Amino acid sequence: MELRKFNNKVVTMTDVDNQTFEGICLFEDKDTFDEEYDALSVKTGLRWTRLFENEILNVEIIKKIN
Repeated sequence: MELRKFNNKVVTMTDVDNQTFEGICLFEDKDTFDEEYDALSVKTGLRWTRLFENEILNVEIIKKIN
C-alpha cells in the first residue's frame, strides 16, 4: 500500500484488530525513522496513534487539507 498519498489528509484508518481511527494523517518513512515498515500516524483529538504498514487493514481519505 502506498501510504505517502495519505499524508496531510483527513482519513479513516482501520487496523487489523478492526479498530477505526479518524483524523489528520502524517506519513512516517521507514528510512527516516529507522523502522522496519512505513507508518501512518493519525491525530485523534489530542493524541496521535501510529500504525505500521503491516498493521493497517484499510485507509480512506475523507477530505484534503489545504
